[in-house]
Amino acid sequence: MAQVLVVADDLTGANATGARFARTGMRVATVTPEHVSRVAGDYDVVVANLDSRHVPAEQAADLVTDVIEAVWPVGLVVKRTDTTLRGNIGAEVEAAYDAVRERVPSATRVRVLFTPAFPGSGRITEDGVQLLNGVPLERTDLALDPLFPMSTSVVADILGAQTDLAVRHVPIRRITQEMLTAELLAGDEPVVVCDASTEQHLTDIAEAAAAAHHSDGTVWVAVDPGPTGALLAYALRLRGQAGSRGPLLAVAGSTTELTRRQLATVARTGAVRFVDVDAVRLGDPDDDHVDVVAQELTEHLSSSGFPELCVLRLVTTPEDVRDLPPQARAELPGRLAGLVADVVNELADTVGAHALPSGLYLTGGDLIASVLDELDVHAFDVGGEVVPLAIHGHLGGGPLDGTPVVAKGGMVGDDITLVECLAKLRRAVQARLHQVHSEVSEHVIPTLTRDSA
Repeated sequence: MAQVLVVADDLTGANATGARFARTGMRVATVTPEHVSRVAGDYDVVVANLDSRHVPAEQAADLVTDVIEAVWPVGLVVKRTDTTLRGNIGAEVEAAYDAVRERVPSATRVRVLFTPAFPGSGRITEDGVQLLNGVPLERTDLALDPLFPMSTSVVADILGAQTDLAVRHVPIRRITQEMLTAELLAGDEPVVVCDASTEQHLTDIAEAAAAAHHSDGTVWVAVDPGPTGALLAYALRLRGQAGSRGPLLAVAGSTTELTRRQLATVARTGAVRFVDVDAVRLGDPDDDHVDVVAQELTEHLSSSGFPELCVLRLVTTPEDVRDLPPQARAELPGRLAGLVADVVNELADTVGAHALPSGLYLTGGDLIASVLDELDVHAFDVGGEVVPLAIHGHLGGGPLDGTPVVAKGGMVGDDITLVECLAKLRRAVQARLHQVHSEVSEHVIPTLTRDSA
């Protein structure tokens, strides 16, 4: 379910803002207004591209109201503005404020946190004035913009051209953590405009706004060109399911000395939690070992998170495995795989997808085949080799559909090969979590074609 709604007036800004949320591990979709309700249940952040910069102010305001109504409730509404404050700034800010105000209890304060600065792109705000590379907007080529010729750089005046909402200004000298929370709690103006000239200023503003929310329950509507909305969502602890994924799960069905050394190397290099399996007890129908192991594995998976590692390993010696009756020895990979599948399915049913392993490492040829079968995987989407005979890719089908995987034979590699495999697996998980998904309807495409010509 969506935690954040970003409302943007053009596609470039929509995707750029979405990318900032994606970097925090949230799953993001950029859509046009008619699609917002359809994707809200599948993404942590919905970015609505209204394509409204050049439409009449009343139409732009209606679009803002409609998308907030379609996605509500969310933890944070972000109104993305142009970095040089072109477009229907006042009308869209007022519409966002009114839409949120109507949807929260009357006793709860709602305020707009307007931070126009984007220091990384040369846009800063000083004394309530927006500067582009140190120059007021009306003294740049923006004064000659055919659609939005800028005649002022005073942020309150730009807002006032389309709204009567009262504005409180917080100057740079008050952008310190000690003073800023009190400043944001003071006054009753609906809009708070904050100066900023550095990325640290934006971080301080976001953290102070979150502190104000925790102090008196203030609901913020973030208005900015990109950075502050994502910082505020993080400060408010809005992570979403995609931002709190389960740990990596390694299943070692091999008892070779090489596998033992590889696991020992991993244990020395980072956070790892081992769950030990006794192959002899696993096959004994009168032993509760399988239930005990399943419970321990469930607890570790549900209490850990990416990029931590949980390892399910056989601790039985190779000699003891060889001494098992032939049938018990043959059934061992399937029993271990069945245990894994039972735990995964139980987590999916009772805790949710966010508790499932974010990546899967399998070692031991028979075990690999058994795990894929027990998890109802219908395809191993091969991406390549980490090292020869250690294959990386993604699972297709089953409860771990799309999950990155590395599969390696028990006698493959050297002492650090498992470390290399896990590094590859973590990179694949990070890439999956940081993905920005863009769904653009046909009416946007002609605009893109003209702009790119």
